[in-house]
Amino acid sequence: MNGGYLNFDGMLAFLGGKSRSWGRLHIHEIPHRKLFSQLLFDPQELRDWVERTAERDVPVDVNAVVRSVLHPPDRKRRTAR
Repeated sequence: MNGGYLNFDGMLAFLGGKSRSWGRLHIHEIPHRKLFSQLLFDPQELRDWVERTAERDVPVDVNAVVRSVLHPPDRKRRTAR
């Protein structure tokens, strides 16, 4: 930790033990600061980022989804011979 900031490994631990490769892949999405060659992560900014990006339950009409898959509007139905 550096003045209240986390380093890269500290950020990964803070986010639940993510792998280093996951961190490198998603670094452009994660709020951070760069001081010379060191990346610094503010724990409060990480908490806010997690809250903003966390998946939320979205109400879905399952019957409508099933109908749209089984009977898309532009699909011609076959008739029995």
